Amino acid sequence: MAAQNSRPFSVTLLTLGVLTIAIVNVIRFVLTIVQWEFLNDILPISPVYLVLSGFVWSLTLPPLAWGLWRGYPWAPRLTLLGSLAYTLYYWLDRLLLTTNYGGQNWPFVIVFNIILLSSIYWILSRRKARAFFGEIYE
Repeated sequence: MAAQNSRPFSVTLLTLGVLTIAIVNVIRFVLTIVQWEFLNDILPISPVYLVLSGFVWSLTLPPLAWGLWRGYPWAPRLTLLGSLAYTLYYWLDRLLLTTNYGGQNWPFVIVFNIILLSSIYWILSRRKARAFFGEIYE
């Protein structure tokens, strides 16, 4: 059951971020199917990887966004786990699909990734967010 407290603005922004990533993965899924022949010719791996990864994230992220939006108690833990899983997926994707092992901007991306993960943790650990997700204070 959802919490009765009002949703903090930071949780709203986090939810919109999760939805944005979900939409990007829906687009990845659809465009890979549409551009299969082209991608099969230029990628070092099969487009099946792109279809499956786009499909999996398209299915898993919208329920997570819904849980964040509604304040379900399971949403913070799954968001933290999901953000770690997505980070791992992102780096594997980057290493599998690029010939120069992630490009020259990898130090920036690592720092940005750490800041992003820290921000997600900070948003979900704030008192208002914890109250929104049903944590009771004594």
